[in-house]
Amino acid sequence: MRRALAVVAVAVSAAAVLSWVGASASTSRGHRQVILVRVVATNGYSVDNDPSGSSGGDLFGAAGELRHHGQKVGRFTSACTLAPPVGAQCQATFGLRHQGGVQLSGNIRIQGAHNRIAIVGGTGKFRGATGQATLDALSGQGSVQRARLTILR
Repeated sequence: MRRALAVVAVAVSAAAVLSWVGASASTSRGHRQVILVRVVATNGYSVDNDPSGSSGGDLFGAAGELRHHGQKVGRFTSACTLAPPVGAQCQATFGLRHQGGVQLSGNIRIQGAHNRIAIVGGTGKFRGATGQATLDALSGQGSVQRARLTILR
């Protein structure tokens, strides 16, 4: 259960990619930016609500660092609620140093090595952001993930 929860928590959080890339292009919606970061969970939690064992309503999450080429470029936090048979409903915030934050939200598969969730907002440079994030587990327990954020403004 803890291993599955770690995978989910990091998947949302986070998300994490191998590098940090800012690519811009004009689209019909306006500005498009792609950010790639590696998400590294350093803290996690889980709450086993009744009934005992893995069941709907259990809570879990994680916090940690966002990295690019080994350098810390920000932090993330996530909070999830187990929702069988879907997996979990998660919220995450990626805080990117000196730029602002990006808010993620969506359903994730607990055992999924690949998840796709929505970007639902942001602060600072990312105010009014929408788009999507893909999250790929890079470690067996999900404590390290790769995230690709495609941000539209």
